[in-house]
Amino acid sequence: MAAMWPQSLVPWTDPNGDPYVGAVVTFYNASTTTPQTVYSDASLSSPAGESLRTANSAGRFRALFLNPTPGTYRVKITAVDGTLIEDVDGVSVPQNADYVPPEVGTTDPSLLFTTGMTVNYYGTSAPSGWVRSNGRSIGSATSGATERANADCQALFLHLWASDATLAVSGGRGGTAAGDWAGNKSIALPDFRGRALVGLDTMGNSAASVLTGIDTIGETAGAESVTLDSTQIPSHLHAAGTLLMPNHGHPMRFSAQASGDGDGNGGLMMNNNGTISNYPAFTGTTPTSTIGEQIGGSGTAAITGSSGNTGGGLSHSNVQPSKGVTIIVKL
Repeated sequence: MAAMWPQSLVPWTDPNGDPYVGAVVTFYNASTTTPQTVYSDASLSSPAGESLRTANSAGRFRALFLNPTPGTYRVKITAVDGTLIEDVDGVSVPQNADYVPPEVGTTDPSLLFTTGMTVNYYGTSAPSGWVRSNGRSIGSATSGATERANADCQALFLHLWASDATLAVSGGRGGTAAGDWAGNKSIALPDFRGRALVGLDTMGNSAASVLTGIDTIGETAGAESVTLDSTQIPSHLHAAGTLLMPNHGHPMRFSAQASGDGDGNGGLMMNNNGTISNYPAFTGTTPTSTIGEQIGGSGTAAITGSSGNTGGGLSHSNVQPSKGVTIIVKL
């Protein structure tokens, strides 16, 4: 693609504002005095001689076109009397850029992603250029890989081999990733089934100590459910307690006997009046000398025994509210 010299059709004037009538522009190879041909047409078919490189009465040079080969020029402009006006080296010609734009409404994924990047995909199968990160394997067309066996897996194979030494390689890891690929081995994909992704605790920095134990690529942590043990419940006290016993009495009943009250040893006697007698219990706070008053006592009694264990000892859910997607990785 030819490029028009940027100063074409632009008036050149001296410090007084007068046009440089008759000024001549000459083009050389960069950093030399070897003249370089320029052209008066964009197809580069008509070389521009000195007459076509001379400023007109308005001080303007006509349209001059530069060849992209060699692509860099030295430009020298002299006044009609030979006085140097400008001498500029390293003037470059814009080069062709080979790019085929995608169809309307689409973008080539290669312009957005690089090998090893993961994204969430709302679908069950991976789109072109991606594979599911499901713990299956990738490899060459003859590798026997279970997720994808194709030559386009090479870049991801090499990336995974170098990034995560825990990923299994069929037949065992060899000395190099390239050697294992050439040997038609397969490598396991990272297994993100049922897992949420989190940042490494270090990630090239000092440990954040937010999620300890995840310090290298591929490490896992967490569980779907948890069963608490006694060390994990809040500290608390089970009070033993006491049962208070107020001053109290016990009712008594005497049976009748034929005669005599006698018990010389002070034991409990039967009434000799021929009747059966009831005597009430003491209900006050201080014993009296009332005949028949039955006196008990006061104090405390420990509550012993247990009503048995309670609770089921089952696990509880440890999962945040979640929604399933397919996690895919770029080939």
